[in-house]
Amino acid sequence: MLISVAFSLEFCVKPVENPYDEPYLNYAFRKNLESAILESGGRVACTNKAININPIVKEFKETPISYSPFQRVNAYSLALVLGIKDPRREKEFSVSVPYSLPTGSLGDLPRRQAIDDAFGIIYIQLVEHFKRRY
Repeated sequence: MLISVAFSLEFCVKPVENPYDEPYLNYAFRKNLESAILESGGRVACTNKAININPIVKEFKETPISYSPFQRVNAYSLALVLGIKDPRREKEFSVSVPYSLPTGSLGDLPRRQAIDDAFGIIYIQLVEHFKRRY
């Protein structure tokens, strides 16, 4: 009879520090950060033995990259710089993704999709960070 016991580190994810007025970014950051911790073999729990993780939005910038014939912006480049800070170190992740806004009737759905696309790129780096560092 073989018995295997595995212990995983616990991480306590603090609220996102975001100086920008974009609530969906907070939601997406926390969701992807917790998923990356779980996928890398860690646990999300705020106990006294947990490592505190402070997620920080360092830059959230939208730059117009295309104009319509009527001189309206219809495409943007979303630049995102995120940081993860723990008691020992800080790591930055950056990404830039384009998105288009063909009509104003779509609201902020294209921006939210661009944020999800950005986290799709950063997510693999997050998982690797937690696998290697801890």
